[in-house]
Amino acid sequence: MSFSDGKAEGQVLIHLKNTGAATCSLQGFPGVDLRTQDGGLSAKRTSSAAPRVTLRTGQDTRFTLRFPPNHSGGSGLTFTSTVVTPPNETHSRTLALHINIAASDSAPDITVSPVGADK
Repeated sequence: MSFSDGKAEGQVLIHLKNTGAATCSLQGFPGVDLRTQDGGLSAKRTSSAAPRVTLRTGQDTRFTLRFPPNHSGGSGLTFTSTVVTPPNETHSRTLALHINIAASDSAPDITVSPVGADK
């Protein structure tokens, strides 16, 4: 797994690569948990349809994590790691992905698209 900037502010692309010797298929939403030293939260799924993605050895696919960027002028809330679980898997991987959002009393609108939906 790796990540890169998305097409717009408040987006991160998370890449999943098939490093195995056989072709694999994925379909669905990944689990994405954002962590701070005091706890964390899980990203919500979008309403997008989940395509089936088939990856040969060395190929990758991605999904998009969207969050409201911090434009408040304050320090906000910083998530210091992101735990990703691919669809239909039980093994997670932690990425050192730092995301800063404005502090708020309401739950932030952080969403995740299905794997392969955002090309």
